[in-house]
Formats: sequence, structure tokens, C-alpha cells
Amino acid sequence: MPHSLEATATVTLSPEEAFALAHTLGADRIAWDSHVEKRMLLGDARSIDRGVKVFERVKDGRRVILEYDVWFPGQLSSNRMVKGPWWLASYGEGWHFHETAGGTKVTWKITYEHAAKVLSDQLGAVMKLSFKSELDERMADFVAASLDAALVRDAVSGQLPKFARHRDR
Repeated sequence: MPHSLEATATVTLSPEEAFALAHTLGADRIAWDSHVEKRMLLGDARSIDRGVKVFERVKDGRRVILEYDVWFPGQLSSNRMVKGPWWLASYGEGWHFHETAGGTKVTWKITYEHAAKVLSDQLGAVMKLSFKSELDERMADFVAASLDAALVRDAVSGQLPKFARHRDR
């Protein structure tokens, strides 16, 4: 049975700025997301869009290839895991942006299902704590990054930062 967790915060950016920051890649993503070691476009992609695949490696060693299935800039995005660690049966992330007075309410949601049938209740409880802690820390990183004018400017520029494409290595 899939599980879902979410973290919500309000930032003083427009929905378009918050959306761009949330979907940074390469050096720009590493600059603000303390859990990410790599996040890059795969194939010939030059930007994220529906159907585009992104590779992500986080500091706990988890490696996933995510494919975007929803892409509405400034509003909503979601992706699903197409390849990942053996212990994850499924994984996906979604971002939602809603304009509020003085900023944007941002919700980052993950859904996941572990693959182990043995000790599934115990493993599920451990994964929930781990994923919730990671999600909360990453949302706090996002909020801090939203205050960095240079990082936000780079995110909305549309220019790919260093290490944003696998093909450019």
C-alpha cells in the first residue's frame, strides 16, 4: 500500500519564481538542497518538461531516475520513479504552488511504497520517519534558498547551470 508525506511552507516569491527554484538542477540544486549530491537531465533534454527523465542521487546513497508526468510551470509538477533502489517498489514527488498574500504557499509531497514483504509494518514505520525527516529538512533548505536573490535569479533565468545535463559531462 502506498504511503504519502508532505511538507508545506510559504515563501516570499511569486509562484513562477518558487516553481523555478524547486526544479533547479546541477550546481544550482546542490547549492540549496543539502540532501542532493547530483540532479541532472538525462538524454537530450535541455529543460524539465512532461516526459523528461532526471537522475538524482541523495546523500544517503539513494539513486533514482524520475520521469515527469505532470508539468504546469508556476502551478504543479509531479514525477514518478522509473528506476531506483531495490527496496522501493514505487516512489514519486509532486510540487504544488498557490499564490497567497505576499508570496506563495508551496507543498512538496512524496508517495512511496517499499518492496519488502517481510517485516513490512516495521520497515514501513522506519521509512516513514526517515522520509519525513528528509522531506522536512529539504523544505527548510528550500525556504532558506528562497531568500537568496542570486540563486532565485539563476533559477528563473532559464540557463542551465554546470552539471545540469548528463550529456555535458
